[in-house]
Amino acid sequence: MNGILRGGLGLCLAVSACGPAEVRVDETKGIPPVRGTTEVALQTFTCGMPITSGEVRVETKVVSGGCELSFDRDVPVLRAEDYTNIPDLRLATALVQRIELVVKTLRFSDGATMQPLDLNTRITSAQLSVNGQVVAEKASLTQLPRTVTLEGAALDAMKSRIDARQPASVRTRVVAVVPTTPAPPQRLVVDYDTQPAIVWGAKTPTLF
Repeated sequence: MNGILRGGLGLCLAVSACGPAEVRVDETKGIPPVRGTTEVALQTFTCGMPITSGEVRVETKVVSGGCELSFDRDVPVLRAEDYTNIPDLRLATALVQRIELVVKTLRFSDGATMQPLDLNTRITSAQLSVNGQVVAEKASLTQLPRTVTLEGAALDAMKSRIDARQPASVRTRVVAVVPTTPAPPQRLVVDYDTQPAIVWGAKTPTLF
């Protein structure tokens, strides 16, 4: 009996000191970035009317001092075949513990020059949301990259599909307010880029 306990203790120490080990699956394992680029023509638009940019519909709304632009996009994170093709997903036997996003870019540029807009004068406010959770806003744009952990409903929407080994995507939403003065650029380009990481809690062997 003592031999079994000693052997179990040795195995326990080898497996993350008896605690649940974590398996992190990120870009190094094949998880694609959540990114998008949208160019919006503003030279003839009427704020309050929607703008079509390719497959993206940009909603606009008159707000104090300017015009609010908002658009949504679904971005795939995992395909059905990824659960077979990515080894760490194929071997994972536990549930998702958390999902992290490394927010790398949220940029607003003049489409004519491709120069970033001055955030102090050309963008009144800005937000990037993933599954309804704000992950970047104007005040944080000078501090990127930054890591954000999805929580609550934003996490549950993705976690349930991954736990069930189903294709998973996220809903991204960018909202920005461009002031009336100075006049907005004729073409506004919005870029965002975030990198998801899925953290699984690996099961520790049952010893007794």
